[in-house]
Amino acid sequence: MGADGADAFADKVENDKKADIRFDPGRGLVALRAWAQEWLERQVVGESTRRNYEGFIRNHLGPRLGRKTLAGLARRDFEEFAKSLHASGEGLAVSTVNDRMVMVAALMEAAVVDKRITENPARGIRISRRDVVAVDEDAVPTPAEVDLIAAHIAPQFRLAVHLQSGTGQRPSEALAFSTECARSGFVRVRWQVSAKAHYEDCPASFAP
Repeated sequence: MGADGADAFADKVENDKKADIRFDPGRGLVALRAWAQEWLERQVVGESTRRNYEGFIRNHLGPRLGRKTLAGLARRDFEEFAKSLHASGEGLAVSTVNDRMVMVAALMEAAVVDKRITENPARGIRISRRDVVAVDEDAVPTPAEVDLIAAHIAPQFRLAVHLQSGTGQRPSEALAFSTECARSGFVRVRWQVSAKAHYEDCPASFAP
């Protein structure tokens, strides 16, 4: 640290003392995975949003960055994480990645407020559409491969396989398909299987 840097640091320490700011570096040694769970438990959000957040933390954030401590995370970690979500096998849409990074920034901001870290390294991180990776044609199943998948799946799901391949329907939409969805030359999707369909207290298996 040069003379200018040392002076700046000394000024910051003195200002923090005057502002009665206390920061314990040890509070930042909690793992991101543990902090994310603690943060999520405190959030007042809808059931669907909570499941989305839980799934993202369990399937993406935890495996990639969960072992690192809050204090050990840098902005580059989150930049690389966001890009990998879209470019890697997960292949999440740009809008989905950016939406989830808002969540990540929020949980890291909570760590700042809780005086576990001094700055939020995830703040403002997004990926732009110009960073979108073209679809790898080798990763797209051929018609023969789709037929093979359908042939080996449980009979009640075979139509869903072809619907997803041919129309781009989501699993919840394909599983709600009925004869009324068929039109002359196109398919009109008006329903999907409810995210709560497997709950005993679910009032209806299908939702608009």
